[in-house]
Amino acid sequence: MSRVIALTALTALTAACGDAGGGPAASVRDSAGVTVVENPAALARRPLWSVAPEPLVEIGTIEGEDAYQLSEVGGARRLSDGRILVVNGGTQELRYFDATGAHLATVGRKGGGPGEFEGLGLAVVGPGDTVAAYDWNLRRLSYFAPDGRFVRSVPWRFEGGFPLPIAPLPDGAWLANRGFVFRPGPSGSDVIRDTLPFLVFDSTGTLRDSIGRFPQFEFYVVSEEHSAYASSLPFGRATEVAVWNDRFYAGHNERYEIIRYTLEAVPELILRLVHSPVAVTAEDVAVLKAERLENADERWRPRTERMFQDMPLPSTFPAFADLIVDAQGNLWVLDYTRPGDEARSWTVFSADGRALGSVATPPGVRVLEIGRDHLLGVWQDDLDVQYVRLYRLDRSP
Repeated sequence: MSRVIALTALTALTAACGDAGGGPAASVRDSAGVTVVENPAALARRPLWSVAPEPLVEIGTIEGEDAYQLSEVGGARRLSDGRILVVNGGTQELRYFDATGAHLATVGRKGGGPGEFEGLGLAVVGPGDTVAAYDWNLRRLSYFAPDGRFVRSVPWRFEGGFPLPIAPLPDGAWLANRGFVFRPGPSGSDVIRDTLPFLVFDSTGTLRDSIGRFPQFEFYVVSEEHSAYASSLPFGRATEVAVWNDRFYAGHNERYEIIRYTLEAVPELILRLVHSPVAVTAEDVAVLKAERLENADERWRPRTERMFQDMPLPSTFPAFADLIVDAQGNLWVLDYTRPGDEARSWTVFSADGRALGSVATPPGVRVLEIGRDHLLGVWQDDLDVQYVRLYRLDRSP
């Protein structure tokens, strides 16, 4: 059942919550039963914790054993005993490594049979180090025992397009949304930002609920006489999502505002940060265009050239780029960076919506998991070779 939630800003009790040193304060108020936290920009600029510049463990190689050659890494997770699980989408495999990065086992392969994959996308580690891996093409979850043995498959029954999993929930259900679908229209072009349903699938793969529609990524769609195609809009707006226990955060990054919802799509917390929009320059466009042309198949490069000539581009960058909830329940929000800039900085918010400070992560690393004392991510070298890296996270003040 879809629910429409209207938020009305009401003037209510406001509390100033500063630090003991008399520094900048977050303003907290109630608005129709929703806690609203307004954070000044200075809170986000305070250095918080540190990540070691060099990895403790690195998995990957240019040449060598097949098990260490990574491609299309869709995820990586650390198990409770220190093992590291790598989702290697290029070979449709789950690869297990020990705490030092030595290969232990490989499970899965390309195919449609039990424990096989046609479109391996993500994997998560559940209670007891069980692993659930999702196949985008087959629309099913495959479960594996802690030692990698295949246990069972759960197909997702959904007739409304391709369901895309976001994260599991404490009761074994999953939060998901539906993949973007566009239909060719009259000849022409347009920027489209569809609203897509958020879905909850129970542990048997049955759709349990549809909990409302949320705006998704902006696409540039071109319809011609006999064809149509779509591309993600450069610097386009999106909704970033992260699950926390039986709640989820949704951040619409046209502004610095993130809302935490219950699974009934009822908002309970709105956190905001004072943010000055950053202008997109001609140089930014040129760098991104060069990146897309370099990565595009030769057949599609003329089309990419035309798109950059024709499509309207945003005048400012989105307010942020990603959301991750760490092992202690803090929300990490990634700053949006300019094309070609490998620096990465995150603003960390407590579970009550207050900005704690900023954390810089190693340049060029796509962060996948933030534990109590580690950070796990993917780094790519100049030859496009991928490496999974584990870094030490120091939460000392």
